[in-house]
Amino acid sequence: MILGEFERVETLLTQAVELDPTSADLAYRRARILEELERAEPAMREYCRVIDLGGEAIGLVDARQRIDAIYEQVRARLPRAAREAFLAGLVAADDSLYFESIEQFSVAIELAPGWPDPIYNRAMIREHIGQLQAALADYRAYLVVVADPEDADAIAISERIGQLEGAASVATPDPNGALALGMIPGMGHYYTRRPVPGTIALVTAGAAFAAGFMFTEVTVYCVDEVPAGASCPPGAVVDEVTERPYLWMGVGIGAAITLVTAVEAYVKAKRARAETEAITGLSETGLNVGFPTVSARGDRVDLSFVRYRFR
Repeated sequence: MILGEFERVETLLTQAVELDPTSADLAYRRARILEELERAEPAMREYCRVIDLGGEAIGLVDARQRIDAIYEQVRARLPRAAREAFLAGLVAADDSLYFESIEQFSVAIELAPGWPDPIYNRAMIREHIGQLQAALADYRAYLVVVADPEDADAIAISERIGQLEGAASVATPDPNGALALGMIPGMGHYYTRRPVPGTIALVTAGAAFAAGFMFTEVTVYCVDEVPAGASCPPGAVVDEVTERPYLWMGVGIGAAITLVTAVEAYVKAKRARAETEAITGLSETGLNVGFPTVSARGDRVDLSFVRYRFR
């Protein structure tokens, strides 16, 4: 077959696999075609599906052998230093040393710029620690390196980019900042980008404080008798006492409004933060964004959510 014929066969087999995803035979045939097209990663994934689906004994043995052969080919293309840096990045991420992990993945990317896995893993770590713009840049770089818009991971990452772009376009307010600013009436609402309730809170609390301070009662003690409704002559005034009978009521109402609106701004900010984290956090469907773990078995090291196993 020539290249164009292989591609047409692969398209037909892809459609067949979508119609019958439980067929180990179709998965095996598609894996063979992908291998002929020199698409190593998709071929390895499809051979793994053959094993998972439990194909015939001959197909299982051949699938395992072909996975090992492809793995050796891929491994040979990667500099040893890049593989070691990549493994160090996984170990650091597994120990929650995220910044060290990013540094190690960056070394692997520099040494093997065409290797998509360290780009993918660095993007995930950056997303986890809130560096959304940097994570978006890495996800886009991954798509450029993979250069296969029909790849399942590429499709999932494209969807992820859309989600993160929406989350990154609006800064998420800090709940503690909203609560602190809310101690000034309405400022918590302005901070969480809700000017209308902020203005209402400011005006209402301000009116309560103002009424408490401005409403006064003045008692004048006069030497002379003063007819009802008349004022004491200035020279006859003995004492003058000014009282604010509603001061504490006004302060209490204003403080209550301030406290309630500050707490409400905190709750809103926390809810917005939770919604953003729901978008940028871990997902059980679509893109697998689980964090890396490393386990050793004899002379083989298994790297989770990575496409290769390094000896």
